[in-house]
Amino acid sequence: MGPPETVIRAAAPGTMPGTDFRRAAAQLEAELAAPHTAAVPDLPARGHHGSQLGRSIAQLVELPAELTSYGWRLVQRPGADHQRCSALLRSDVDTLADVRGAQAELGKELTSLQVEALGPLSLAARLHLPNGEKVLIDHGARRDLTHSLAAGLAEHVMHVQRSVGPEALCVVLQEPDYPQVRTGTIPTASGYRTIRALGREETRNMIGVVVEALRAAGADQVILDCGQPLEGEHLEDFFHRASSAADGFVISTSHTSARQWERAAELVEAGGLVWAGLLHATPAGAGRTLPEVSNLMRRLTGPWQSLGMPSASLASVTVAGYGAADRHQLAEVSERDFLQTWTRLRDTADALTETMHQGEESFR
Repeated sequence: MGPPETVIRAAAPGTMPGTDFRRAAAQLEAELAAPHTAAVPDLPARGHHGSQLGRSIAQLVELPAELTSYGWRLVQRPGADHQRCSALLRSDVDTLADVRGAQAELGKELTSLQVEALGPLSLAARLHLPNGEKVLIDHGARRDLTHSLAAGLAEHVMHVQRSVGPEALCVVLQEPDYPQVRTGTIPTASGYRTIRALGREETRNMIGVVVEALRAAGADQVILDCGQPLEGEHLEDFFHRASSAADGFVISTSHTSARQWERAAELVEAGGLVWAGLLHATPAGAGRTLPEVSNLMRRLTGPWQSLGMPSASLASVTVAGYGAADRHQLAEVSERDFLQTWTRLRDTADALTETMHQGEESFR
């Protein structure tokens, strides 16, 4: 974990509307400039095979799956569904490499890249065994899935590095179902009961296996999104333990209490990183209003200021949109609204950088 940098980056969203990946990648890159972080976005509008879960299916090693009426289930041998997921993922990476290569030929500085990936706990909660039950219910299946995902994500990271050649590569490991897995509230396939809670030792080991594989594959940073406000358990299990240590965590500014902001400050003081989700989820049916840059800034600087954190500590923060639990909202807006949202996040990061450089007087 290196020292904080002197700029605040915005991370491009990892999911987008539309069905044309080349068009989506070109639009994202057109609005991107150093030092901000690009993405390999998924496009759920292409169907199940192009969703984040579909990408996870493609990344599994020697664990093929097929699409059924109740979701994805493991099968003995890869079929058309698995092959389609794999082909889409390979094509997306190669297309992004083409788009960024064309930008480089025009003299544009290529930036760092983030890859969002579903973690082993949430994948086990969403993927079914051949008998229809969820992988999460079976200890041996959880273990096999974890190692398969770790190997597949490592291969994916190396493919992205070879093809796209980013300045640096960050993997955001997303666990939107972490709270439900830990509290035993994931329903069984029938829906009549729930799957028992997994203990901290097993969840720590499952995520740790994947984090270690990502490190070995050359990921420059691994950021963990546990789908809930930052808890002491997260810091103890996934930051302070060297074997499973992430570089930082995604926090949503809409669900974070004063105590949880204190933990975020403690994380930064210990050399960790914070990805601040500045967008607040919009309830179904409600109108969507994009806050101004000044309002988005205050969602971060307000709590930071109240804790007495120095303005220079903002260098450990990356501006993000939604956390794992609400990321789907950016795939459901219009293309115009998406691009407006992304540029607003980018402008917020630039404004925060300016505030940081102006020092304490401006910060307060």
